[in-house]
Amino acid sequence: MRSRGRTHTDGFRRQKGARVVAICDVDEKILAGEIQRFMKKGGDAQPRGYTDIRKMLEADDIDVISIATPNHWHSLMAIWACQAGKDVYCEKPVSHNVLEGALLVEHARKHKRIVASGTQCR
Repeated sequence: MRSRGRTHTDGFRRQKGARVVAICDVDEKILAGEIQRFMKKGGDAQPRGYTDIRKMLEADDIDVISIATPNHWHSLMAIWACQAGKDVYCEKPVSHNVLEGALLVEHARKHKRIVASGTQCR
């Protein structure tokens, strides 16, 4: 969560029709703090907390996930999300090599998912 994840949840909060229903961070202390911070900023409902993205991807009420993790997780998490029927916004870099990127494109097409990536400052 920390800096980029916070930016994402704050941005979703401002999007008409969007709801943040879950927040995921492997560190339980950071996760609890971010849920508390979210609610203090005026969350209409407390998001569920997850420490394992695989469990979060099982939730039927999640349509889109936002990935702002350490870079080496980006492609794998995005592929898992596509397989789980979720659309994805992924921070850059989307992949570390051409193979990871090609696999993500393959899964997005196979599962008919939208995968978008940030290009800020590029």
